[in-house]
Amino acid sequence: MLPKRLCVKFFVSPPADVDLSKIVPIFQRWIQREWVEGMLIDIANYDHVHQGPGVILIGDEGDYALDTRDGKPGIMYTYKRQTADTLADNLRTASRRALVAGQKLSGERTLSGITFDYAQAQIMFLDRLNAPNTAEGLSVMAGEIESFVSVLYAGAKVQIDRTYSDPREPLSLSLTTAQSVRVEELIERLSNGETVTG
Repeated sequence: MLPKRLCVKFFVSPPADVDLSKIVPIFQRWIQREWVEGMLIDIANYDHVHQGPGVILIGDEGDYALDTRDGKPGIMYTYKRQTADTLADNLRTASRRALVAGQKLSGERTLSGITFDYAQAQIMFLDRLNAPNTAEGLSVMAGEIESFVSVLYAGAKVQIDRTYSDPREPLSLSLTTAQSVRVEELIERLSNGETVTG
């Protein structure tokens, strides 16, 4: 059974505090101009929460966020209404949307040249029933996760680690490669002939 909700996050590099108040008008403009994929609905601002969910651009299929959890700010896409039949395909879609959002944020002048480290990623499964944070829970999905990673990082050696050992936390994986990667190449690998809007 597929996890009902999953997230993909790419971290700000170098690690730095992000002025979340600047993210709100950017996300408002994304809604007005339909600059990212999906039906966009509203913005939730949690900049008052220390190392919290940050600023979330709420959508119907999924949410975009400048997330600050664990003290590691990054662009995150949470896929809520997955459309593909396989976990690997859903991970590809979520990752591509996060990458496109990161690329757009890097072009925002008000953010003073914010950049992301695309050689590191975090994937998280917000479904403890279908994706428990256990070795067994991971093993059920391991093949599809490896299939996704082989597309994202195309032949590079990738280290995959469980982010949290506490089973009360969601199953979360950290992906790291030493290979230099460009966001444009990653988006192209994941697009698979799909039409990318924005």
